Amino acid sequence: MNKCNYITLLIISFKLLSCGLKDKQSNEKIETRLENNLKVDHLNIWVEHPEKAKQLLIDIGFTTVPDSDTTPHQGQGTSGKYFHFLNSYLELIFVYDQQEFDKNNETNTSLDFSQRANFHKNNALPFSVALKLKEYSPEKIPFETIKYQQAWMGENNSIYVSKNAKTNLQEPSVFVVYPDIESGTFQSMSDLDNFPTNDDHWKSFFKHPNGAKKITKITITTTDLDLKTETIQAVNSIDNIAIKNGAEHLMELYFDDNIQRRSFDLRPELPLIIYL
Repeated sequence: MNKCNYITLLIISFKLLSCGLKDKQSNEKIETRLENNLKVDHLNIWVEHPEKAKQLLIDIGFTTVPDSDTTPHQGQGTSGKYFHFLNSYLELIFVYDQQEFDKNNETNTSLDFSQRANFHKNNALPFSVALKLKEYSPEKIPFETIKYQQAWMGENNSIYVSKNAKTNLQEPSVFVVYPDIESGTFQSMSDLDNFPTNDDHWKSFFKHPNGAKKITKITITTTDLDLKTETIQAVNSIDNIAIKNGAEHLMELYFDDNIQRRSFDLRPELPLIIYL
């Protein structure tokens, strides 16, 4: 789940948007249309022990956003630990306020937060994939969704969650963010450094001692996956992400095309392998 915090407010105006394709296309071009209109915004991993999980990433050279620069997801009962990159970010999401979390789940019975948060008990896939549309319009989302609004989003904003996220817990939870909370995108470190602001301290969050700059490939492995659902077909049409069947739940993130030829396996605490 995205956040409404200091970084987002600073880089909210910096977006790379392009013209969408025409709606009427032949069947042969459907996959191309989806690929060109959908992009990965960010990734979530549900965690039981957020501080321990965060430290694993710090220990291999990633810079985290300080807790003082983040806010909980008001009304939802969750919060996150964040790692920002030039083209996306990774959020370790966790239950922050159990009472608020339970109340939200009682109100929004069609959503999957409770099931995903209890992944260690029910074997749900603990991953979410947040998408953005290059030309934003909820009607263009190529899978069935549930509209979800919460206090942290502001009065007039909503996200759109895949309808089968709760009924098929072996799929990642997929949702589409609205433009105001899309992650900022920078083509290079020079673009980041030259981006004009009154306070540049947030730029340090994008600079990692291990040299990571951009997420260039994402592989999510899950069990008992139906590859033919609308949601999976839509996500798999995006050129830098693949969701596939396998023996266990695993996320693999490749940075900068694995230019350093290094890898870090963070299992069992995090079902995550990093390639630098």
